[in-house]
Amino acid sequence: MKSLSLTPMNLAEVQQILAEESLKKPLLIVRVEDGSIGKWEMSRLWRSWMASTAEYMAGNGCVMPLAVKPGGEWYGERPFNKDDAHELFTRSWLGVDKEGKRLSWAKQPPPGERLANKGERFQAMLKHQTYMVERGIKHMIPRDSEFFNLLEETNGG
Repeated sequence: MKSLSLTPMNLAEVQQILAEESLKKPLLIVRVEDGSIGKWEMSRLWRSWMASTAEYMAGNGCVMPLAVKPGGEWYGERPFNKDDAHELFTRSWLGVDKEGKRLSWAKQPPPGERLANKGERFQAMLKHQTYMVERGIKHMIPRDSEFFNLLEETNGG
């Protein structure tokens, strides 16, 4: 059985998986670990992926407005950059809290934001890895990284 990341948002899904597994096997051992934010290296790897993604997107014509008029029309533009990619994909893959504020990759939570835990960060990394592979965006996964180790654990290796 794979390792599972449990958050309040996926509690029912994890319960269902455990229920199904308990029907297949008479005895399961479930270990509970703190899913804190993990090591800082996963955030650094995320940032390197955002740089590669931004380079790809800018190379394919993606731009950002310089300003937006009151009616919503924008004028002026600049190339899409790694910070834009970070904001876009953090909101897309990590999601938002109950108040609609995006989760954070920071070491300490910015005012009014919640830190994403290690499981949420790992899931976001998996989603973005799929995104990059589907588009042929070059990226690295160091073999001695927290992300690589979590991949190995998840895949039973």
